[in-house]
Amino acid sequence: MAGTALLLFLSSCATAVIHALIPDHWLPFALMARAEGWSEKRTLGLVGLTGLLHVAVSLLVGALFVVAGDQTRALADRLGTRLEAVGGTLLVLFGLAYGLWAHYRERRAHAPAGSEVGPAHDTKAPDGGERLHAHGHLLSGLSRGRVSGRMLVAIIGISPCVLLQPILFAAAAAGGGAVVAAIAGFSICTVVTMLVVTWIAGQGLTRLRLAFFTRYGDLLSGLVIAGIGLLMLFEKL
Repeated sequence: MAGTALLLFLSSCATAVIHALIPDHWLPFALMARAEGWSEKRTLGLVGLTGLLHVAVSLLVGALFVVAGDQTRALADRLGTRLEAVGGTLLVLFGLAYGLWAHYRERRAHAPAGSEVGPAHDTKAPDGGERLHAHGHLLSGLSRGRVSGRMLVAIIGISPCVLLQPILFAAAAAGGGAVVAAIAGFSICTVVTMLVVTWIAGQGLTRLRLAFFTRYGDLLSGLVIAGIGLLMLFEKL
């Protein structure tokens, strides 16, 4: 029994690591952190919350998979697949909406002074004081950063790991110790992998100092996130 529990623990760990390495689990956070100027603490906190939600949803679907039995197991499987499709669709909508809106703000921020688009870098207010610099990243951080972060947590978190379901089914057949081992392995490895990979990607993007990325980083980030969502959808077709 102990050997079975260990085998299921290792299997759930391997499944979690491989699944968490898929870009839709961490790349949107790394891109948004770079575009929005999130702190490392905030970024990793959001990723940690997403990992916990992802684990909870995966285990819930897995519990349905086990409890349903042979007669309705296909229903639980379809539920997991549909949740993944919903997550992909929401990523596409989020990425397009964020990228296009951020690009619009960026155009306003960099428009020549006196143009109809709006002043970009005037720093003097009519009374002679300092005017708030109307840069897209700053405005985004003040008005939309928390909202976009929470949206990513919800969108990515609701997509379950379907590969976990056979492992949970085998663990349920082996007994309580095997179930605990499988859940522990999947939970720990999912969250840790997402945190580590996001941190590594964030370090790389932080060192990216290209003028083009500085000007169009928000738009590119949104389009990449939308592309990840499309890949998720195509995978389910």
